[in-house]
Amino acid sequence: MKTKILALGFIAIFIMVSCSKDDKQSSSSISSSDIVDNAKIDNIGDDVAQIVDSQSNEAPAGRYNSLASDCLQVETTYNGNTWTRTLNYGTTNCLLDNGNYVRGKIIITFQNDFDAATRTLNFSFENFYHNDRHIEGNRTVVKTRLPNGHIKADIDLNLTITNPDLRVFTRTGNRIREYNPEANEFTVTGSWVTTNVSTGATHTNTISDSSPLRIVYSCQQEPNQHRYEIVSGIITIIKSNNNRTAVIDYGDGTCDNTGTITINGGSPITFNLRN
Repeated sequence: MKTKILALGFIAIFIMVSCSKDDKQSSSSISSSDIVDNAKIDNIGDDVAQIVDSQSNEAPAGRYNSLASDCLQVETTYNGNTWTRTLNYGTTNCLLDNGNYVRGKIIITFQNDFDAATRTLNFSFENFYHNDRHIEGNRTVVKTRLPNGHIKADIDLNLTITNPDLRVFTRTGNRIREYNPEANEFTVTGSWVTTNVSTGATHTNTISDSSPLRIVYSCQQEPNQHRYEIVSGIITIIKSNNNRTAVIDYGDGTCDNTGTITINGGSPITFNLRN
């Protein structure tokens, strides 16, 4: 699944960058810890987006599509055309299909206009944790069926994340995911700002329309087995107080399981998308 590959890719970035860079950089630089903090929040956002997308239809999706775990309890209440669906993972950590842990509740509100060209979903959190990070905030997703048959999800980001070490981050912006059902692949674009509330440091993350992330299912892992993989696209991370940058480049479309990261204009570092 897209979320799984994104998560593994960023974990690999962390390993490669941490081993290859001296973290004793000045506060004016972008460090590997900056990349890791951003990546972990990306991981949260991707998992939640996948869960909400798959659980906001007329019938909740199955375990694989929803990243659910066996402890998930789903309750739906009705008020006219408005449905409220509560996804309850309980009070102890539940293992998702992609290896991440969650607990608490995600509450989704939507209309029963399942065949409409455009649908709007709203969701919030109640004592929700992702890998022991406390997630708060509200998000809106506008899903549109495009004339070419693609499905576009415009995700409004508004999150507060408290790490186990009590560092607090906020994220605002938007992320657009477009799904091509014929090719069974996604493209992802968008721009968002992550702020470390404790230090005031902000980082702007951008995936442009000209270089979207492309996630495909055609990469062969073993005979008769395929996997989702990011095969191209660029993420640019800018430290807002001085325009220092990091650039993550996923390549030219080849299923080669690699990408590069360039921090502060240094030499590109190659990383593997999976462990």
